[in-house]
Amino acid sequence: MLMKPVKKLLLVLIKGCIGLAAIYGFNYVLKGLGLGVGMNIVNGFVIGLLGIPGFVLLYSLAIIDKYL
Repeated sequence: MLMKPVKKLLLVLIKGCIGLAAIYGFNYVLKGLGLGVGMNIVNGFVIGLLGIPGFVLLYSLAIIDKYL
């Protein structure tokens, strides 16, 4: 009965950790352009819940913040 929510929470945590690793890699590549997304628990949670669309959302917001 309790395993299903725990399984979902673990999946969000794993996806969040993978997403933070991806942010680290993209920040390294995009540092020449001055683009970067902070590595914090909120961003990890956003990526954990939304997946790739969350990753795109964070970088879209970074681009909007930099150029507008």
